[in-house]
Amino acid sequence: MVDLLNEYQVNTVAITNRFGDTVYQRINGAVIRVGNFPADVYSNPICAIIFSIPSGATANYSCGAMEGRYVIVHLPGDQKILTLCEVGVYGYLLGNLAVDKATTQSSTSGDWFAQKAIDGNRGLQQVHTGCSSTLNETNPWWRLDLHDVYRVSKVVVTNRNDCCAEQLDGLEIHIGNSLENNGNSNPICAVIPAIAAGESYSYSCSEMEGRYVNLILPGNKKILTLCEVEVFGKGPVLKQTFVKMQINSRADLTNLKMRENMRSALGDRGLTNVTLRWSQTPEPAISNP
Repeated sequence: MVDLLNEYQVNTVAITNRFGDTVYQRINGAVIRVGNFPADVYSNPICAIIFSIPSGATANYSCGAMEGRYVIVHLPGDQKILTLCEVGVYGYLLGNLAVDKATTQSSTSGDWFAQKAIDGNRGLQQVHTGCSSTLNETNPWWRLDLHDVYRVSKVVVTNRNDCCAEQLDGLEIHIGNSLENNGNSNPICAVIPAIAAGESYSYSCSEMEGRYVNLILPGNKKILTLCEVEVFGKGPVLKQTFVKMQINSRADLTNLKMRENMRSALGDRGLTNVTLRWSQTPEPAISNP
């Protein structure tokens, strides 16, 4: 059993079997479970049953975003030996706003795409399959689009563990709603002095509001490599704007078609999801002499 320390949505469990002519069959029939019950492993739901894994091979089992803190592999039956040469667990920390959102970066080195920084794989085994990276350039940046405005409480950044940990020194986290300068002009949440190789550091953003999370590395001849970026907060933030207008019209403003025409006119000016309320100035009373 592995304790993930937090509750995750588990997408994939990768099992590596031992190498050998006969002993590799010992894994046959093993059961993978994901859940929140460490004392009674059989109370946790089943992700998959391992029918067989070839000698020395790695097999991936989809868990379909099952939620849980514990991942258990057990082998039912008497006089069994369970040997595991490697277990990899891939998924997302619950509450991570970055999951399935849109990403982009200033440039891309090979197949180190921007989306790999939010794929749930922290790249601690094979960096090139789990991390994003730009080319060597001036002021490289990476951007996450949350699609809506959120109050961001913290951002967690994971550094690569194979080499070059110092490449992230001086990294800036920006949060805001503007795409001016590719979003790099938004307010700063934090400046990262350093992150140790293979470590994940958390930075408080004090509920800064924004749709875009930018990570920029100021300076010349810089390479921005991110093995995972996680964003936590509250939202989406709903904002209401009240506009008072005076309209000169002989039309009946309570007419439904008039309301639709008004909404259409406001929509052409970028104002949508509008609730209309109005009052008409009463006609002056005419008294007979």
